[in-house]
Amino acid sequence: MDLQPGQNFSISKLSPAPAAVEIALAWEPTSTPLALDSSAFALTAQGKVRGDEDFIFYNQLSLAGGGIQRAGDGRAFTVSFGQLPAAIEKIVVALTIDQGRRRGQSFGQLNQVRAEVRDAQSKAPLAVFPLATKMMAETALIIGEFYLRNAEWKFRAVGQGFGGGLGPLAQQYGVEVGDDPDADAPPAAPAPSAATPKPAPAPPPATPVAPPSANPVRLEKITLDKRNPSISLEKKGQGFGEIVVNLNWHQDSGGGGAKGFFGRLTGGRKIDLDLGCLFKLRDGRGGAVQALGDTFGNLHQPPYIRLMGDDRSGASAQGEFLHINGQHWNELDRVVLFAMIYEGAPNWAETDAVVTLQAPGQPTLEIRLDSHRSDQRMCALALLENQGGNLKVTKLVEYFQDHRYMDQAYGFGLRWVAGSKD
Repeated sequence: MDLQPGQNFSISKLSPAPAAVEIALAWEPTSTPLALDSSAFALTAQGKVRGDEDFIFYNQLSLAGGGIQRAGDGRAFTVSFGQLPAAIEKIVVALTIDQGRRRGQSFGQLNQVRAEVRDAQSKAPLAVFPLATKMMAETALIIGEFYLRNAEWKFRAVGQGFGGGLGPLAQQYGVEVGDDPDADAPPAAPAPSAATPKPAPAPPPATPVAPPSANPVRLEKITLDKRNPSISLEKKGQGFGEIVVNLNWHQDSGGGGAKGFFGRLTGGRKIDLDLGCLFKLRDGRGGAVQALGDTFGNLHQPPYIRLMGDDRSGASAQGEFLHINGQHWNELDRVVLFAMIYEGAPNWAETDAVVTLQAPGQPTLEIRLDSHRSDQRMCALALLENQGGNLKVTKLVEYFQDHRYMDQAYGFGLRWVAGSKD
């Protein structure tokens, strides 16, 4: 069924009623300069979060207990009703434009945003909510909400614009925000007029103000692009802690590349997109960490890099992860992160891939594959360099036929033989 703003339907009364649902997001045009971020808020009957842990976004991908999980590419949320805490009675799903106000952007630059609610297990569509956004001046958009009414879970299409971006939206639901990259500087106070007496200062508040949380949510995220391709992260204390690299790509709506509302065709089959890296230690030793050849690495001894499994099907909502032991960053010289299409046509535009890098106490770094090739199987994603103990990250997004050509381009000097994944 197609929903209009304000319409709702009962999930609990469906036969059979799904134990979990997925809400998938898409927009037109799909190629856009807007950096779109999705978020969800788990709310009590008072319409507020219990704490900052009830805010699910790019820096916090799931609700404790697994009741809400955000896909790594940010295009879907899975809600498992039986795993939600008893106090949660509403889940609001929103879409925001990263630093939209600062960049002069709005949802009016899109033609439409669409949401599809479907059975999380069978992927059968339950409802579609198409929303025209052409005239919207806002940088935040409340898509819809799951809510509990008389022991019955329902979904309501909302489609309401919200001014100010993600920070003010999160604060509205009770999240304490420690930073807001999109916040405008306060306007300068006008000089008092000689003819107008200076107003008296405002009286103090009648009730005491609660002290700020020791660990407020941080919204800072830096997208490396052509204008700002590099950033240097300063080492704090003994090292960087555990550096987590995630590769995620847009999943299709059904199995095996089936067509659908959100379907992406990849030659009739899923793409097997693999994450890996080339590394060089300070002592000159080098190598690769990748699923090919089962060279998954080690976190606690050289190379201090570990590939955390291999998602061959693309079915994992969180994509693939590579961890770097930042406590041993001084023993690493440089790392080139790469992605490889092991099976399927090398159509990178269809993957819509995004890479994020997170380290404790550092802003989230994001790299999008915003240039594409359809004739090369490998993509060098980013260069990580040890510069005086600091970590310099540079966006690459350069394409190569195979490992040898990529190796030659970045001067690792490794020897390559044919390999396969078991």
